[in-house]
Amino acid sequence: MKRTCLMLSMMTLLSAHAGAETMDGRAEHVQPKPQAQALAPLPGLQAAGSDRDVPSKDNVIADDLVVQGSGCFGFDCVNNEDFGFDTIRLKENNLRIKFDDTSTGNFPANDWQLTANDTTSDAANRFSIDDITGAKTPFTVMAGAPTNSLFIDPNGRIGLRTGTPALDLQITTGNTPGMRLEQTNASGFTAQTWDVAGNEANFFVRDVTAGSRLPFRIRPGAANSAVDISAAGVAITGAGATANLDVRETVLVGTPDASLRVSNTAYPSTEQVRFEVDSDGNVTARGAITQLSSRTSKEGFVDVDGRSVLERLAGLPIREWNYIGRPETDRHVGPVAEEFHQAFGLGQDERTISLSDMAGVALAAVKELNTELQRRDQQIAEQERRLRALEAKLAELTQD
Repeated sequence: MKRTCLMLSMMTLLSAHAGAETMDGRAEHVQPKPQAQALAPLPGLQAAGSDRDVPSKDNVIADDLVVQGSGCFGFDCVNNEDFGFDTIRLKENNLRIKFDDTSTGNFPANDWQLTANDTTSDAANRFSIDDITGAKTPFTVMAGAPTNSLFIDPNGRIGLRTGTPALDLQITTGNTPGMRLEQTNASGFTAQTWDVAGNEANFFVRDVTAGSRLPFRIRPGAANSAVDISAAGVAITGAGATANLDVRETVLVGTPDASLRVSNTAYPSTEQVRFEVDSDGNVTARGAITQLSSRTSKEGFVDVDGRSVLERLAGLPIREWNYIGRPETDRHVGPVAEEFHQAFGLGQDERTISLSDMAGVALAAVKELNTELQRRDQQIAEQERRLRALEAKLAELTQD
């Protein structure tokens, strides 16, 4: 069982300090401290080496105490203690410094304690700050903690395992520096643990609770503003979004990159890309493209004059062409948007053509052509009837 700890109160000790430098940069000569001299015991104390090495009664000094040397406190201090550069030394097997605040009323009166090591066998080698009044230990350093486990530089920057923090908080280690955010169920919420860390492979967020999945990762070498979030929306590979999702690239025209891609690895390797939009605006879909066209989503219905549509379509130039920057072999057929818009006045502007407008014009024209064909079929049928009647009458006249 360890002995009772020795408590210190109201003591000022002065000592010389080593390592100072002179004006020319040379180390300042420091006078070695004299070894402690044996003093005559104060009244009430037994002389060292007597049958009892504890005071027979306390000593109260009702004045300032100035010691021009070092002090050793504890049952294991010896005569001629070698202090080295120590100013105050606590030496025994139960080391505590307690701050016992006797303030009353509304004054702060919390008691604190500095504790070195636990008092039981095989327990912790530690240095702690104990909240005696609150029965808590808010700060502990375990023996063997690495140098600069916690370092605060003159600018208030904090280093964890580094003495040269570059930012407000720097964590340095040889393998995946990171931090853990752990919510227990102590407050009635579902327990959840997240890790935020990084290494040479990626910066990641890890869902520890869900089996250490990595739902978010950033690879080294990612472009500036690879993901840029603003009040306007999310920009991909570029700052300053102008839409909820704004994918930006600077790629030579005619050599497009895939800007948006949807893949399904359940398909054969040559068919896995199911949908793709490249930086030139080309859209590739390996499936049906479905456009909303429900009556419940539309208004302002006006019947279409099929003959007018057919006449305007007949005057619409249809050409073969290729997009600027694309190979000449990548040819297409169709009208230009300006002429289509001038002919029909459809769409949101004169630079684009809606696929539904193209289909609608084509359907209206086909329907009108079908009506015209039916009308002509009726004319032909009537003419054939009349022709047969004339042929029959001519046959009668010939027989007469």
